[in-house]
Order: sequence, then C-alpha cells, then structure tokens
Amino acid sequence: MQLQQKFVEVAKKHSKKIAVYDQATGKDLSYDRMLIAALILAGRFKKFKSKYLGIMVPTSAGCLLSTLGALMAGKIPVMINYSTGARENSIYAQEKCSFKTIVTSQKLLEKIN
Repeated sequence: MQLQQKFVEVAKKHSKKIAVYDQATGKDLSYDRMLIAALILAGRFKKFKSKYLGIMVPTSAGCLLSTLGALMAGKIPVMINYSTGARENSIYAQEKCSFKTIVTSQKLLEKIN
C-alpha cells in the first residue's frame, strides 16, 4: 500500500480527529479537511505534464498537503530546500529530474525574494 492510499484509509476512519497541528497558522486540521485539501491539490497537479513536481514550501501543513496532493496526482514530489539557496537548489533539482513546475507559496517567494 502506498503512502497516499494509507492516508485516505486513515482519513476515512478518523475523519473528525485532528490530523495535524499547523504551527504556521496555529490551527488544528482534521483528517477530513486534510483529505479534501489534498484531493483539490491533486486535481490541480494532474495538469502538469512531468511525472516530477518540485515542492518548495516551509515545513507545515501546506508541505504535507502538497506532498500528498502530488502523490495522489501520480507525481513524484521533489522537495527543494530553500533555506540553503532556493535558486541554486531549484535549478539543480530541475536539471536532475527534468521538471518545470515548482509549487511554492506567495509568502515564501516574498521572504526569499
């Protein structure tokens, strides 16, 4: 069983329980909310042609959701560390995995210029 399949199974079983506490927003997220958000992201990620999808977001519920969404869309998530050089790490990852799209957040883009 793959990670995303196990998550769906657990989310259905424990839908109203807290799945994660997002320290960035100070909010608890239940399994049902996480599942809905991951499915919405998966729908968006499916439109990208490459089998790889760059993910450059802070460690947060958004990172977890992006990873789950990518997996549910049949993509291979490529985690990009922005804290050690966002530009350089993005270029390196794109050269190694041949993808064009990197998922990030407006807030992070503003932070790293």
